[in-house]
Amino acid sequence: MRALWLVTRLPVPPWRGDQVRAYHHLRQLAPRHEITCCALLAREPPAALLEGVAALGARLEVVTLGTAGAAPSLARAMLGDRRPLQVLLYERAGARRRVATIVERGRFDVVHAQLVRTAPYLPGPDGPPVVLDLIDALSANLARRAQQERGPLAPVAAWEATRLARFERALIERAARSLVVSAAERDALGGGERVVVVPNGVDTDAFAFHDGPRPAARLIFFGNLGYFPNIDAVRWLVSDIFPRVRAEIPEAELRLVGARPTRVVRALARAPGLSLAAAVPAMSPEVAAATVALVPMRAGTGLQNKVLEAMAAGTPVVATPPAIAALDVRPGEHLLVAEDAAAIAAATVTLLRDPARARIIAAAARSLVERRYSWEDSARAVEDAWIAAVRDRGR
Repeated sequence: MRALWLVTRLPVPPWRGDQVRAYHHLRQLAPRHEITCCALLAREPPAALLEGVAALGARLEVVTLGTAGAAPSLARAMLGDRRPLQVLLYERAGARRRVATIVERGRFDVVHAQLVRTAPYLPGPDGPPVVLDLIDALSANLARRAQQERGPLAPVAAWEATRLARFERALIERAARSLVVSAAERDALGGGERVVVVPNGVDTDAFAFHDGPRPAARLIFFGNLGYFPNIDAVRWLVSDIFPRVRAEIPEAELRLVGARPTRVVRALARAPGLSLAAAVPAMSPEVAAATVALVPMRAGTGLQNKVLEAMAAGTPVVATPPAIAALDVRPGEHLLVAEDAAAIAAATVTLLRDPARARIIAAAARSLVERRYSWEDSARAVEDAWIAAVRDRGR
């Protein structure tokens, strides 16, 4: 099948959630399909990143947006354009013409578009069918952020959430199929048979199961440390959760690992018992060297890759209900789940003091990942959505 793959971030290096998903889907699908990856980017990327996409087996077209269009986009929003800022900030007339030419010349069977921000570049009704990978309900994500945010960004997030909710539903009506990571995300978007659940996977080779010795009390939180839901989790960890753990286990340490840490995160990491690793060559050794992975998410939606990666690596997880909402896990068997700071700290102390139970949970979690969360199965589900979209167009 000939597919045009629209993204707004290159899938390499796979740091953010959308990049991880695109990277592994392309890695699986490019060898058996003719895929052109069309990247809508603010500026021309370094040659090494272009080579990284080519190594996946996809042909790459870079459409440079520039940054000059951001101010007019914001002005349109103020003057009555009801589309989300997520969309307006990525729309450029010249880029639309360039993508339209790529679509016209490519004779594609299907267009696979990732995230709502690609909406201005989707082909019209006479073009190839569209499979839209929304990943999650961004409107719900922003609504939750509005509740957790401090300061003037809270009303902006609420305003954007309202616009997104309306826009997401219109896009779903337009697309042949829309993909999300979980049933909860599908329900948040209003459901429907054309909204298909395609869970993420985990690279079990990269995150190999580690059953060897670990530190006595090293906790880890990892992910994109410039992403609001992760920043919020770090704040909560440092202010309310970790001090409770240290009151019980004074030698406990907390390691924050991830790219793009904000000044807030860097300041929090100066607290006693904390360390920060902002630029590690690979995440898996850090995860495998931890005793317990903490995932105390309050904001955000979708599937938390960090939970799957820790489970794959044999690092027992303590998480909040929002962090596992998209996963087919059983609390108490595959991980421990708690809602408030005291309960999260207590669950963490339980695992630190009972290594035998921690190992049992870790083994069960790894087994679940191997059965349920492979990128091969995830990519096959994408492929099935393409086939269904093309089949429906032919009716």
